[in-house]
Amino acid sequence: MAMVETVSPVLEQQPSDSITVFLKCEESVKRYVLYADATFSEIATAFFTKFPKIRAYHSTTRPVFTMVAQESQDHIEIGESPSLYANCMIHYKVPADQLRKSQPKLSDATVTSVGYFAFQKQKLAFVMVGLPGRGKSFIARKIYRYLNWVGVPRAIFNVSDYRRSRLGHTQKHDFFNPENSEGHRALLHMAIAALDEMLNWLNQGGRVALYDGTNTTKDRRDMILRRCEAENVQVVFVESICPDAAVVEKNIQDTKYTSPDYANVDPEEAARDFRQRIANYEKTYQTVGDDQPYVKIMDLGRQVIVNRIESYVASRVIHFLMNLHISPRPIYITLHGQSEYNISGKLGGDPALTPMGDDYAHAVADWVEQNVKSRPLTMSMNKVAPTGLTVWTSTAKRAVCTAQYINHPKLSLRSLDDMDVGMCDSMSQDEIAEAMPDEFAARAANRLRYRYPKGESYMDVMARLEPVIFELERHRTPVLIVAHKPVCRALYKYFMDIDLDDYPFIPLKQHTIYEFVPMAYGCTVKAIKLPVKTAAPPAPPAAPHAAQR
Repeated sequence: MAMVETVSPVLEQQPSDSITVFLKCEESVKRYVLYADATFSEIATAFFTKFPKIRAYHSTTRPVFTMVAQESQDHIEIGESPSLYANCMIHYKVPADQLRKSQPKLSDATVTSVGYFAFQKQKLAFVMVGLPGRGKSFIARKIYRYLNWVGVPRAIFNVSDYRRSRLGHTQKHDFFNPENSEGHRALLHMAIAALDEMLNWLNQGGRVALYDGTNTTKDRRDMILRRCEAENVQVVFVESICPDAAVVEKNIQDTKYTSPDYANVDPEEAARDFRQRIANYEKTYQTVGDDQPYVKIMDLGRQVIVNRIESYVASRVIHFLMNLHISPRPIYITLHGQSEYNISGKLGGDPALTPMGDDYAHAVADWVEQNVKSRPLTMSMNKVAPTGLTVWTSTAKRAVCTAQYINHPKLSLRSLDDMDVGMCDSMSQDEIAEAMPDEFAARAANRLRYRYPKGESYMDVMARLEPVIFELERHRTPVLIVAHKPVCRALYKYFMDIDLDDYPFIPLKQHTIYEFVPMAYGCTVKAIKLPVKTAAPPAPPAAPHAAQR
């Protein structure tokens, strides 16, 4: 929670040539009155007055202050004669040596997120199990992305990466033969090295680890389980089983082009070697028994079997896994067209589109008609997915009207509505700074977790979007989402695995379609700027702090 200094009403009576500014030091923001032509020395004095502890940092060094330039919107370092403006935010840059001292160690007391609550006290390790070519790394990366979405401290420990970094990537299939004692010993040592590092990470503040390897024998899993239990780490085995030969063959074809093990190897030779590697692992493969906690995923999502799951976070992850599939499909996200409030700089409300916004609505419909084809999408088990695009919008007039000319089924969802700004509805950021300076300062101090009075925060928006994320993962056909900047940023964060702290600052452009294509090992994104014929009306000059919600 940001610390904001309460200012007496008496101080509001300031000289006409002075301005109110906001001083930010780490997570604390305080108001101060300066003359518009204040010097660097006067700014430093203001910071030393409001934050006395930092004076000791600069007995021999000069402090560094930054601000957003009013004209260029660039983040600049303040010089001797800065150009201050009303309600600007001046940032103090903490020296590197002091920053390291002030950063708290990650602990149970400091971990907060959408998905992690007091319900999950024990550290957790998801241990992947399965033959090569069964999509274990695909599943592990999906779990990692979901945990990143909810803000849980997480990490992947891939045994193959340890093997490649320490032994190289030139091992042929016979290296993985269980009868090859030298290869067996080397693989065991790599598994132990990855396990050691995973447990060390968990003991230093990590919460959820993903141990990505084949782990196809009971002996190997028992070893992992013993080590984890000794460190009070809960284990859930995630086994990927693929009876469908078509799924396995597709994975083999993907592997021969993308696996680091087969870099610069003829693709057909790579496929033959990989099939022989699978055959070697099949000699000793043992499925996970019912005496251990597990989730078994058949054909990458066709069926999910759960056994002895007692962890809160694990149950959330399993719910997520039930929606996975590998059918390729694009997901399109766009901000609504320009609205009347975009021109005036106001928040919230239910304004109509401007002529430019309506022009964009026509442009979106034309683009969809020309570029989004309704075609069958092949699934596993020789089935065919339904065809056609579905359009999802918020319930706001500006979003619904942006999609009105698209000739495809539409669905309006309250979960896609704009951030609720509560008592600040229909106000601009400049008006908030004048009428509610403490609220303005608190938002500036921590935009991610700041909640508008009787409204929402960015974290609240993420929480209500989780069902949308699950449905997008489950959907097998193209989807176009027309929504608002906080919502679109959250969806962009999920698909591109953006860190939580960067989520409120993801740059999104209006009148642009973002095309996401989920792949086996990540997601691609392409920005498509659509031409809009109507000229934009002149907008009033906005202060830099009002540029983004």
